[in-house]
Amino acid sequence: MPSAAVFSSTRETRRVPGMGAMSSPRVSSHASAVWAGVAPTPATDAVPGTEDLDEDTDQASEVRDAADATPMPWAFDTRQFRRTLAWHIAFQPFGMVAGTRQYKHASFAVFEGYAGTSASGFADEVAADKAVAMLDYVEDLYHDWNDGGRSSGGAANRIEAEFDRIRAELGDLPGTVASPERVRTMLRHLTRTLHPGVLNDCFHHAETAVCEKRSPGLGRPLPMLNMCLTCPNSRRSSVHLPRLHQTREQALQEFGDTTGLPPHQATAISEFVNTLDTLIDELAETGAAR
Repeated sequence: MPSAAVFSSTRETRRVPGMGAMSSPRVSSHASAVWAGVAPTPATDAVPGTEDLDEDTDQASEVRDAADATPMPWAFDTRQFRRTLAWHIAFQPFGMVAGTRQYKHASFAVFEGYAGTSASGFADEVAADKAVAMLDYVEDLYHDWNDGGRSSGGAANRIEAEFDRIRAELGDLPGTVASPERVRTMLRHLTRTLHPGVLNDCFHHAETAVCEKRSPGLGRPLPMLNMCLTCPNSRRSSVHLPRLHQTREQALQEFGDTTGLPPHQATAISEFVNTLDTLIDELAETGAAR
């Protein structure tokens, strides 16, 4: 086999460094005579002999467009929810401590930034959504009370007096419809101290809060379930009654048999169940009275 290709007289051979022999077209004198009287082809027209190449290019473009339009399957992985889980942990009681230990961060500040509670755009959006949700919850509490719903707890009289004042100003009496915007505006101030809970809501006032008295050295409230149930800032409504029943049943199921337990532990379990019974009876009595 020859080392270089043999070309016709209409092409000339030249060598390019590093690439070997290359050929390029060279118009012969006969071709020049044939095409002398033909007008030049516009640049926008297809070059003769390239129809198959154009067709292949169009097909390739269609295939590529179809591939782009087809949605790619998403491969779910538990690691994708790592920061979402961190955000939920951060907003739970003692969440900063638990999250820092779980994620093995060097300090609370690291976990706070990772969870999105530090200064960031996401935190602002979450705070805005939380404020709207809090106002929705207060509005539900007001309508539940206005419709004759039950309530009890240390803060019940104070909150009901505020509800009564708002109803009087709005004229929100049976048979009338108050403006939803005005209702939300007049209830907004209650969201500043409200902390919704599973077994009771807390309308926090530092002067009377039990959790404030328990943690003078920490500089922040330290709530506990048993003390929150009897705190002057607590309020329970009809939404808490099923949860109180469920908690009592679970307590009896798990700790009903105190045989063999230390006396102090057995007494604590018995007092907790008795406290739940008292809270359930209070809601039942207020409901019957109203």
